[in-house]
Amino acid sequence: MSDTRRVLIAGAGAVGGYIGAHLARAGHAVTLIDPWWENVAAIRARGLSVTGITAEEAFTQPVRALGVGEAQSLVWEAPFDYAFVAMKSYDTRWAAELVLPYLGPDGVIASAQNGINDPTIAAVAGPERTVGIVVAGIAAELFEPARIRRAVPRGQPGNLEVGELDGRLTERVDALTGLLSAVDSTLVTTDLPSRRWTKLVVNAMRNAVSAATGLSGNDITRVDALRRAAIRIGGEAVRVGRAKGLTVGRVTGIDPDDLQGAAEGDPERLARVEAIMLAGTRDGTRLDFQRPSMGQDVLRGRRTEIDHINGLVVAGAEATGTAASGNRTVLDIVRAIERGWLTPAPDLLAGVGVGVGPG
Repeated sequence: MSDTRRVLIAGAGAVGGYIGAHLARAGHAVTLIDPWWENVAAIRARGLSVTGITAEEAFTQPVRALGVGEAQSLVWEAPFDYAFVAMKSYDTRWAAELVLPYLGPDGVIASAQNGINDPTIAAVAGPERTVGIVVAGIAAELFEPARIRRAVPRGQPGNLEVGELDGRLTERVDALTGLLSAVDSTLVTTDLPSRRWTKLVVNAMRNAVSAATGLSGNDITRVDALRRAAIRIGGEAVRVGRAKGLTVGRVTGIDPDDLQGAAEGDPERLARVEAIMLAGTRDGTRLDFQRPSMGQDVLRGRRTEIDHINGLVVAGAEATGTAASGNRTVLDIVRAIERGWLTPAPDLLAGVGVGVGPG
């Protein structure tokens, strides 16, 4: 195809692999780099297998995959037009440093991660070569090597959002938005920091609770105490984001005013928020097997991104004089689980729910 783009993706996990498989299927020249050798070998042997909510979403796509130690061979090739960092947040800096030498002079690096890692990438590549991709609604899981399953609907408006760090509308953002339209519905944002924080709210209330309890997303929502713990954690994150001067958007369909008010004990807002959350367990919005990524990490004995999600909420609360004790509690719990001092269990969050303890 005449408009083929060379795309380099650091991280062939759920998000990086999902994006890479769809771009390769659309005819682009995609190279994945991944530190998990079994995953690389499986992709080479049989391609990336992707499934979703509908049968039409299932396909297997050959994609070029390299181990981290093989990336140096890329110096002999034509430069890449785009490099995406799709690693865990704590791996952002070295991943950006890994891909930068192979990027063309007009190429850009984009974070397609949880957390808020655009400043880290900009410190490596320069802000003039950094853009952001907010992965707002994919919820995929690499459940075994080279096999990815998605648990939420494809095609919802804004599942991917692309923006410049400074909010400008540019040709390169338009071009990247067009490229990613082969992956899912894509929008341009002029307020990347606010869109990042909105996604952070989602991750704070879903990922951390899954990691602390060991439960899937829908199972968390079905338990009154855990659902209300998630609401408190999310409402605190909304409050902190606003204290930082950000514009928090709807959180998985929930009005941010309702989420914050529910977390602060408003019974009418709590009822509205709970109704939306419970409906999501029944209407096919999220399949029952879906386990937020931090919950997957705990299940597999991996380091979590707790410091880059709820840790950011706690740091923001401290900087702005805002209360976020629910986030502080779940941060401490997940850190203890990582160190083997605690085992995930629902009752670990018994004291975190709405109306329990100081907000």
